[in-house]
Amino acid sequence: MQNSLTRAEIEREISMAEIARNPADFKGKTLPGLNLIDTMVGIGLDLREAVILGPVSLGSTNICGDLNLMGAKIEKGFYFGGGNLSGNLNLNQAKAGEPINLVGSQIMGSLNFEGLEISGFVSLAKARIEGGINFKNVRIKTTEYEGLNIIGDLYLNQTVILGGIDLTGAKIEGNLDFSEAYIEGSINLTSAQIGNLLILRDTKIKGDLIIKDTKYKKIIERRM
Repeated sequence: MQNSLTRAEIEREISMAEIARNPADFKGKTLPGLNLIDTMVGIGLDLREAVILGPVSLGSTNICGDLNLMGAKIEKGFYFGGGNLSGNLNLNQAKAGEPINLVGSQIMGSLNFEGLEISGFVSLAKARIEGGINFKNVRIKTTEYEGLNIIGDLYLNQTVILGGIDLTGAKIEGNLDFSEAYIEGSINLTSAQIGNLLILRDTKIKGDLIIKDTKYKKIIERRM
């Protein structure tokens, strides 16, 4: 493994990229973590194939561009609660060792989580997504942390999605929770495997709900 960047090197790359008006280039680099809490980042961040040894902490951060973590390995958690992203969020084929939490975030583009593997939950609760979400073939696994079980749930409760959401072939070991969500497009659950509950309580879906070869223990449904 290559040497990890220092915090000063990370900050310098972001500053230089903002001057050049290009995305900050961390492609294939090793980072000790990424701590940009409550920060304005004037460009996108290119973290494709990066190895991130510590947590990604982006709470209440504004990012003016894409956040690209395609193929990245995140050994700890990913937090973007209350953040704003003016572009797309890409976690295609990434791996995360702890939960991904985007609670209350605002995403102006789309989310691509296709093939994401994660230990712990994924939360987009109360988030607003202007585009669609690709969760094809995602793997959300229950894990243990400091003696506690972290259930592999996918939370989309009270989420607003102005596109559709594709969960074709997804494997979710816990619950899939759409309670009180608003989805402008369709939900595709073809061949999805849900280890526990599929929750559609007070969910508003403008498009179609596609349940074909979908497995779950129980559905809780009261669709608006």
